Amino acid sequence: MKRYILLMLVSLFAIQMFASELVLIPTKSYEDSKNLFSNPALTINFYRDEFVIATLNGLPKHDIVILDSNPWESGMSYYVVYLDNNTDKLDYYNSINSVADVLWDGGNILIIRIDEVAYGQLPPAKNDGLVRIFNNRVVLPRKMFYNTSGRFDPDPFIVSLLNQVTGTNITATVQHLEDYTTRNCYKPQSIEAQNWLKEQYENLGLSVEIMDFPMPGGAASDNVIATKLGTKYPDEFVVLGGHYDSISFSGAEPGADDNASGSAGVLEIARILSEYEFDRSIIFCAFSGEEYGLYGSAAYASRCAQQGMDILGYFNMDMVGYLKPGNTTIMTSLIYPQSALELANFYTSVTATYLPDFVVIPATFSGGDSDHTSFNQNGYMGIFPFEDVDNMSPYIHTSNDLVGPSYNNENQAVVFTKAILASVATMANIKFPPRNLVGIPGDNKVELIWDELLEIDEYRVYRDGSYIASSLTNGYIDLTVENGTLYQYYVTAIYSDTGEESIPSNVVNVTPMPPIGLPLIIDFENGAPYWEFEGSWGITSTTSYSPSHSITESPSGNYANNIEIIAKLSPFNLNLGYTSASLSFWTKYNIEQNWDYMYLEISTNGTNWTSLATFTGVQNAWIEKSYSLNNYLNKSNVFIRFRFKSDIMVNKDGMYIDDFKIDVTGGYTTQLMQIPQGWSGISSYLSPAQTQVNDLLEPLGSNLIILQDMTNVYWPEQNINTIGNWNTHNGYKIKLSNNATLQFLGSLEENKTLSLPQGWSLIPVISDCQVSCEELFGSYNQVFLVKDVAATDVFWPAQNIQTLEKLIPGKAYYIYNSSPLTITFPSCSKTQSITLENQKVIKTQWEMVAPTGNSHVISVPASAIQDFAVGDQIGVFTPADLCAGCLQIDDLTTNKALVVFANDSLTSAIDGFVNNEPFKFKLFKNSSGKEYNLIATFDNSLPDYNVFVDEGISGLTKLIIDNTGIDMPKNITGVYPNPSKGNVVVKIKNGSNAILRILNLSGQCVLMQNIDKEAVINASSLTKGVYTFQFKGIDFNETQKVVIQ
Repeated sequence: MKRYILLMLVSLFAIQMFASELVLIPTKSYEDSKNLFSNPALTINFYRDEFVIATLNGLPKHDIVILDSNPWESGMSYYVVYLDNNTDKLDYYNSINSVADVLWDGGNILIIRIDEVAYGQLPPAKNDGLVRIFNNRVVLPRKMFYNTSGRFDPDPFIVSLLNQVTGTNITATVQHLEDYTTRNCYKPQSIEAQNWLKEQYENLGLSVEIMDFPMPGGAASDNVIATKLGTKYPDEFVVLGGHYDSISFSGAEPGADDNASGSAGVLEIARILSEYEFDRSIIFCAFSGEEYGLYGSAAYASRCAQQGMDILGYFNMDMVGYLKPGNTTIMTSLIYPQSALELANFYTSVTATYLPDFVVIPATFSGGDSDHTSFNQNGYMGIFPFEDVDNMSPYIHTSNDLVGPSYNNENQAVVFTKAILASVATMANIKFPPRNLVGIPGDNKVELIWDELLEIDEYRVYRDGSYIASSLTNGYIDLTVENGTLYQYYVTAIYSDTGEESIPSNVVNVTPMPPIGLPLIIDFENGAPYWEFEGSWGITSTTSYSPSHSITESPSGNYANNIEIIAKLSPFNLNLGYTSASLSFWTKYNIEQNWDYMYLEISTNGTNWTSLATFTGVQNAWIEKSYSLNNYLNKSNVFIRFRFKSDIMVNKDGMYIDDFKIDVTGGYTTQLMQIPQGWSGISSYLSPAQTQVNDLLEPLGSNLIILQDMTNVYWPEQNINTIGNWNTHNGYKIKLSNNATLQFLGSLEENKTLSLPQGWSLIPVISDCQVSCEELFGSYNQVFLVKDVAATDVFWPAQNIQTLEKLIPGKAYYIYNSSPLTITFPSCSKTQSITLENQKVIKTQWEMVAPTGNSHVISVPASAIQDFAVGDQIGVFTPADLCAGCLQIDDLTTNKALVVFANDSLTSAIDGFVNNEPFKFKLFKNSSGKEYNLIATFDNSLPDYNVFVDEGISGLTKLIIDNTGIDMPKNITGVYPNPSKGNVVVKIKNGSNAILRILNLSGQCVLMQNIDKEAVINASSLTKGVYTFQFKGIDFNETQKVVIQ
């Protein structure tokens, strides 16, 4: 029976198919081929740049070749068969006519079907002329971010490796493999060669596996897989290999050039690299079954993909030893699909650096294939540096493929081996840029996350092409952005060993936006709020569900061909305690069935998307679609988008979307806190859903410097967290590097009672409305003083001072009570609201220190300022002449509070008062613009007298201008060098004695010593950081900050 079948092109309009079909789709470019991978109706089984073979579950269209129906149900095998000008096609047809069907004839490429169970292995038409098509889904490789910018400076280590390549070793291995006379994978000698190769790799100390795989002709030799584990990234792999099997159409099958030469090159590289350590694992492969359809490499690459192995690239060695007599230029025809262009460019850059005389010419191998294709069909980049494709060995697949006539140029084999060795070794130690950068938009912020790298000093973050910040971790939060503005980011790394900066990571585009309030209903009658449109997306009045507008990808008529355009909704927050959430909309559509698609997709970062639904075909009447979002209830940023994709022909009316809704049930209460730069007090009236302070404050990112309560601290930079859980019944001090907004989610705190011990406490405001100080504290005689944190407002009933009138929700306040006290915050009425009042800013004559979390309050009675005038200013100065507090006189009839701020222990300079330093008062006369020293008389009944104390309380009875002209001495002490790495010299400049106490940032005394005029302090035992050197002499107190490096 004659079995020659050549199927013709079939029109979509001529045949309606309902079963799965094996089809061939011609493409004009790699981009066209790539476009087909996203079609849900297609399972790509094999691809080249000029066509795709796929299983189609749907209706075919014109220009598609139907190869077979129900292809994977009958046990048939399918092959791509290559021919060339030396192949007699008619002879090959006749040789297979009784056992196989030719499904498609593309000139020098055939697609053939055979029942190998009944008829055995399909024979090739020529060398390297078979590729088996498997019932597997082909995956395209991801971008790897190799440095392919051209030549670079040679690495002496790589050069030393290249110098070890020995041609005699390569030729000896070729001769040994030739001596088996055949390595046909179905013959015993091939198994002998397999075992010999295994022994060679084991002798190099490598881990070796014999990988079995099925062959249609029965028992056959197997793959030899040898692995050298990497030291830093053992789960990242660089793979090189070549097939060791041989074939001949008659007589012996020595296979010297095809492919003992490539196998020998791989073994020589293994011999050299096995002696050294590399960052990544290197795998050396000797494949079998290549000559019958790439069986060995296909089995191995498929297994790698199934196991999720991270293979950076595959380098194929197949036929490297023949140079046409008379030719003197050693060159390679570099074979690769466009999907592996990045790897091909990498190889070209490496060879240009280390082998500048080696000519690399990109080429196509239309008449054959090799093992690199198996990797390219499984999601990995593979390249094939081949002999001169136009002048390859004429002896292959004959009994004359011998050392001498076929393997005739040892020097060329050395060059090819060096090129692969340099590429593999470079890649095994390559310093990648940060990879998999993701940008997550937020409310006036963008969070960036990327894969961690080892042995780097820092990462550098770039926005819109300009450097903006560095990060020591694999993440960064940009708080200097504005909502609604598109920003572009990439990240680089600074390598520890060289100090060099990497090439950029992938680029992400992010538009920060506040989360949308839920529930959400958009009917598109007043535009498309919260939607961002690409391309032709827009609003139309052509048709709608209600009343007169909808959105569509093509408002002006039929959609265009070969487009991919998106309509994206701004992010919304489902991490608000909702018990359920859903999305719904009304739609109708006319989209080319199984070739054009509308995708409804969801994401939690705006980069990685998951499909919720796919639309194709015809839906003439409006229909409501609903989707549960319950799987995303714990996600703070949820994105929704419609993505439309069309192919290269046939367009339709498209899809209309109306009455878009997001419904939720349940939910938390939200508390927003506006936190200023620097120090302030914070608290919450909510019991937060998240209780860990590191989780609650995570949105502040690197903006957060420190959080403290009365006894504990959360200090991210120092990895200190003794606070642990947030306590709604505690107040906190916080320091930020920039203004920020913090959102708490939770339920209203029902217990509004605080039990306060005697002395100082830091209290919250357990109320969602402002609370009057007079109403809350007025009936308690124990309440001595209440003051704001890092501000100047004070409630001091005994002194009749009430510049602090109301407590603001979200803030925290210091309170001093003379005995234990219990207070209860009142409930808010519905008519009460929060009105935030701006802190009064005094334009002082002197440059004030920044307010800090600790202060000393001095009462200034009206009687003490009667000699002054309205508009005058009173300043309080440190011994170093820093103005740490200022009072502007706005009237002469009321008592006032002068708040003086402490030194900030987190900064490296003295910037406020240190405990026990004396006060120095100055007066600025507004009328004359003159400055005077003041003599202060203190109220001895108050606890702290004339010197600064953290949370101290003093009172003045009198202030008069000092006419003596005598000022306090300055700079009595000296400390140097500062910063210091070892010994520190301290000196009392007036020749007196003093006691030196060295305090760490927590205020603990780590060293105390008597200083007689001058001394050398051994600071080498102190950990790195900022220390306070506190001197106390007979007639002076002085403080200096010292940095120990």
